[in-house]
Amino acid sequence: MNTEYQNQWDEVRTILTAMPLHIKASDQAGIQGNPIFDPVGTNEYIKAAFINRSWQSNIPIPAPFKFLGTDIDFAKSGIVIEIQFSNYPFLLNNTLRSELFFKSKTEFAGCQTNLVILVTKALMFPASNSTLYYEQAVNQLTALAENQVFDVPIRLVGLFEESNTTVPVVWTEYSSKRYSRNVNTRVSRQCQILAGRSNRSRCILRLL
Repeated sequence: MNTEYQNQWDEVRTILTAMPLHIKASDQAGIQGNPIFDPVGTNEYIKAAFINRSWQSNIPIPAPFKFLGTDIDFAKSGIVIEIQFSNYPFLLNNTLRSELFFKSKTEFAGCQTNLVILVTKALMFPASNSTLYYEQAVNQLTALAENQVFDVPIRLVGLFEESNTTVPVVWTEYSSKRYSRNVNTRVSRQCQILAGRSNRSRCILRLL
């Protein structure tokens, strides 16, 4: 990553560190209306930024491996990138199919799979129930690596913000509270990120 793929890693790091925090209103009972992490808005930003850097997006998985999904998120120069904000069991699907692509020398964007970057959010962000967070992914991948379940090189990337600070955010309201991708409004705001009661607690997001 720090030699042959340094340029590609610099692109990934630049895109992710420049990205504002995307949030939306929760529809979960008990916290309805509270700001939470917005995976749809985040994915849209990431996709546009990666395409602008000439990464190929939504590349179909070859027919023999269709049982593992329809496509991969991004690829370039032998790197496969998966953005994982969905339920935590999907991390194992992404990892094991990446191992299969690695061992079978499957090509995406004209190059065989040589390494994988997995991107997810940190525990600190309030989010929908059962969605994967970085610290959870660390535990899963560490156990798999220690028991030699896979050989594909993986870099796990976590999205964090500083707590007890005010940061710019993108606030999106969707046409439907649940599962909608149709945007009613999307505006830039400021948001306070207040630390939770412990290191294992989610932060509180307070729109200004």
